[in-house]
Amino acid sequence: MHKYLFLVIILFSQFTKAQTINDSSEIAFQKKRNWDTLKYQKFDYVLIVGLYQQHRSFNNEFQQIINKDTSGLSLHSYMAESQLISGVSINYDKFSLSFGTRSSPQSESSGKGYTKAFNVGLNIGDNRYLLENYYRRFVGFYNRNTPNFDSSFKRTGQYYLKPNLTSAMLMSRIMYFTNYNNFSFKSGFGCNYRQLKSAATWIVGASFSVYNFNNDSAILPLKARPLFNDYSEIQGFRSVNFAGNVGAAATIVLFKAWFISGYFTLGPEQQWRNYNLGDHYRNISVISVSGTGRLSLGLNLKRFYMLGSYTNDYNLFNSSAINFKSESITGNFTFGWRFHTGTPTFYRKFQQSKFYKLF
Repeated sequence: MHKYLFLVIILFSQFTKAQTINDSSEIAFQKKRNWDTLKYQKFDYVLIVGLYQQHRSFNNEFQQIINKDTSGLSLHSYMAESQLISGVSINYDKFSLSFGTRSSPQSESSGKGYTKAFNVGLNIGDNRYLLENYYRRFVGFYNRNTPNFDSSFKRTGQYYLKPNLTSAMLMSRIMYFTNYNNFSFKSGFGCNYRQLKSAATWIVGASFSVYNFNNDSAILPLKARPLFNDYSEIQGFRSVNFAGNVGAAATIVLFKAWFISGYFTLGPEQQWRNYNLGDHYRNISVISVSGTGRLSLGLNLKRFYMLGSYTNDYNLFNSSAINFKSESITGNFTFGWRFHTGTPTFYRKFQQSKFYKLF
């Protein structure tokens, strides 16, 4: 993958080798600054390439609340863990594209089976707002609560496995930052900006998502099914969601280089769900809750940057019969370099288009 990335950088540079940031034609394309340049700076005409590694886990936890349970068979937590995901991110101006896939297999000896993971993301935005789009998919889960219903677990260490169980999320989220004159969200969770002094902001946002949790057979272990009544043969469900949320973000900067950033959002979510109960389907509409929490720290210099981050995305899919929580946790480490390439001719034309001006 790295050799193809190197070729992309070389080809992009060929388009721009005759240009510099001081070109008068390029200066004509610079927009009037709408922020305090003493607080943060933007890298306008820079191709930014980053390499990252992630550890991801996807927890789908559900519990029946219909029947009284003294045996501990009501709670089931299906976990997927991608031990290591490697990827690349390419950033220019308002756009950021990332792609990652599983690179290190999970140890079979742990009794947790094998998880396949895939994620791709496209972010669009500037210092005022950010439109995040991503798709993530996990295939292969183990039941973390196996000791509650399998007496042989202490001897074998083998979890109850669902190798074909798939959990996927397609998300499109927009966030508006009220204090964009002094605060740059992308300086702490991206690389197009560099925060020079500490600042904070309120966040107002909305999201649209599609969540899919499905298997080719009943998900629950046989011993636990009687407690779940009509949901005993559940094979999964799909939920289409629309949410609004509010929150806050802050970045603390030391020596105009080292930083720590964090943000949290929370809000109501309208969900339209379709349950697959084996021999029939059930549709319900529910107002629930979703949110995001993220923390990052690192070093942000003029050319080189590195950051480590922790992200927790969660959705609640509760009902009168079953409480269900989907939680994705990501640990990420990225390092990258900013290449001062200038602005290619084709991109200047794109900047004049109506589509570009929408953003």
